Amino acid sequence: MRQRAVGVEEVKRRLSELRGKNLSVAVNRGRNKITHIDGVIVDMFPSVFTFRAVAGELVSFSYSDVICGDIVFRA
Repeated sequence: MRQRAVGVEEVKRRLSELRGKNLSVAVNRGRNKITHIDGVIVDMFPSVFTFRAVAGELVSFSYSDVICGDIVFRA
């Protein structure tokens, strides 16, 4: 099913509401490789945001990854 068109500003607003909350993230790495990560959104920058996993790993994602559906958040 096709997703509704969402702008970058809308994604930033939604992610700022989730900042600091425990989240589960499904990341589509391509070729049927999906990684599940638990953690919190740490910082938000103009073109990327950082996500700290429970294991301590710091990962950055772009807002376009969220728009394209490569990253799915579950609160």
